[in-house]
Amino acid sequence: MSGSSIRQLIYLSHFIIQIGGWAFRIGILIGLLQSGMSAAGLGVAVTFAPIMLGSLFLSPLVDRGDPISAMMIVNAIRICTLLAIFGSDGADSLLSYASMVVLSLVQPVYLSAEVAFFRRITSEDGMISVLRNIANIDWLTYLLGMFAGAMLSDQLHLPGVLAFNISAIIMSLIVLLGIKQQFRRTPAVLEARPSGTVLYLAPLYPAFLAVFLLNLGAGIINVYPAIRATTDGVLDRSVLLTIVMINGVFALLGALAVKPIFSLLGALPTIAGAAALLAGCLGIMSLDAGLPVVIASSSAMLGLGQIFAASAHTHMVSSVASDRAGRLSGLFQCCTYGGVAGNGIAFSLLGDQLPFSMIVLLCAASAFVAFAVATFAVVKSRESQA
Repeated sequence: MSGSSIRQLIYLSHFIIQIGGWAFRIGILIGLLQSGMSAAGLGVAVTFAPIMLGSLFLSPLVDRGDPISAMMIVNAIRICTLLAIFGSDGADSLLSYASMVVLSLVQPVYLSAEVAFFRRITSEDGMISVLRNIANIDWLTYLLGMFAGAMLSDQLHLPGVLAFNISAIIMSLIVLLGIKQQFRRTPAVLEARPSGTVLYLAPLYPAFLAVFLLNLGAGIINVYPAIRATTDGVLDRSVLLTIVMINGVFALLGALAVKPIFSLLGALPTIAGAAALLAGCLGIMSLDAGLPVVIASSSAMLGLGQIFAASAHTHMVSSVASDRAGRLSGLFQCCTYGGVAGNGIAFSLLGDQLPFSMIVLLCAASAFVAFAVATFAVVKSRESQA
């Protein structure tokens, strides 16, 4: 089986997993919202914090062995965890929250294992295509999975969503098992290949900081649609759905556009340019100028966010030996979710103190600082080349 065929099978596994995952996210959120806003808030908290821990302490483990086995182990853990929710008293039970923590802990491990495997069979120049394709799948499945999860929640409630997700994970396991059998006679591709060098992160510090700062600003998108869809304290669900769906379409378009832009400009200029434009979009988002402006600015912001993320992820992973790719992918995810979590904390502290438009302007300022950091990295890189 050719390398291209293997990549297609990994993409297929990712596609199946993500559809089930997005369906579960909307299904569990609906279940928590039915129990009250405090339950939903706790659900968000136990979703983001463990991702950072998993990306820091668990993702590096995939560099020590076979990434395909790591993905299979993660899927087995997911199945057991979802079965535990089946046996709970409801979405807001202690067992459900504990299960969400476990699912969040292993989430970055799966992506890091995918990236580590791709890095071992793909050249540095080819990694932008790989991460572009993963982003494409993520946003396409976001649209499909959210729709499927909402429909299942309406007809079959949470048990139906759980069954759908478990079925998707089992199908992914079957695909991964086929890949594992294919590589049984060529273990060198799967096993870690230590380079004998010490990981040197100093040149990547600006990229880490830029990713954190940009997501510290862009994280406002988690509450932005709901706030803009609320008038006089009443949430208009049709407006919310319109914003979210168009946002998802433009995020997919951004992921599709990243490769030609990256190939034309290079990693660091693409990162800096996307951060500058994203900061401008956040500035426009701070204006209460009607639904068309809300949709256009937030959708453009998400599209630019995909260009920034894929470029930064590629830059980090391609800057080190293949046996370090899992660790670098984990650090990228930690910076990403750390920024998003920081935005949530800041919003909870400032939400009652400042007008929403001012909070969004502060988010734009954070993204602009990310642009400044990325620009500094571009200048330093050109000086070193000279």
